[in-house]
Amino acid sequence: MRHTSDTIRIDHVVIAILRHADQIVMVQQLTPHDHQPYWVLPGGLVEAGELLTEAIIREVQEEVGVHVTAIGAIVGVSQIDRPAQTAQTLSFLVEVAHWQSALQCQDPDGEVHSVELVAQEEAISRLQRNGAWPGMRELLLAYLRKEVQAGTMWFYRERADGQQLLGTLPPARNA
Repeated sequence: MRHTSDTIRIDHVVIAILRHADQIVMVQQLTPHDHQPYWVLPGGLVEAGELLTEAIIREVQEEVGVHVTAIGAIVGVSQIDRPAQTAQTLSFLVEVAHWQSALQCQDPDGEVHSVELVAQEEAISRLQRNGAWPGMRELLLAYLRKEVQAGTMWFYRERADGQQLLGTLPPARNA
């Protein structure tokens, strides 16, 4: 969802971790601006009038085709200040505690091309190769590697040379 504070646009993004045993659900995306497909976790922008929990349920249904019946812990929050765009992005990463149905892509935007359940180590490997924003990817990778506790907040500022980590709360061991 795009909000504004004075003249700064604020985008809210949700990203969901869906597990089955030691496997994680991943989606392969290709947007009009991308040169090749890449693997990420299901998620996207919170829509106007939508609560974060509603956005998680909707995004998972659209991209993965399953019904979320319980949302679990907040994995972390990432705030990315993007002064060149007079914008900020707040990303909320959450564990989905329970879901049901078979995996199937139902993305109305046509950006998700494939859905897979992969071993956690393979998910980490795919996410490392992904060109996604460091402000979202680094938090997720640190959590999956058990380098940070659930609920950690990450703070980034985007400059001409990319997104730079300013710090975490509580302090991350490897931040």
